[in-house]
Amino acid sequence: MKNKKRYTFQCWNCPKTYTLQREITAEQIWIVACPYCQKEAVVQLQPYKKPKATSIFRGDGPEDGPDLAQYDLPEVIPTAAREA
Repeated sequence: MKNKKRYTFQCWNCPKTYTLQREITAEQIWIVACPYCQKEAVVQLQPYKKPKATSIFRGDGPEDGPDLAQYDLPEVIPTAAREA
């Protein structure tokens, strides 16, 4: 199931902010491009990952699909230069 959401990013190259739709996946890295200066950027999701609860209840089994934790993303997500 695709669960895309609109996020706001701040370009690492120019001071502008922009919004894009993205889906959080097991990859934990987004590659985005600024629509103003066309520079590509990388967003690492790992620093925003919330700790996962460890409560286990009887009868619970492994969930289908990748283990996707919740993320506590800032209102404006900073980007970094993409290395070649």
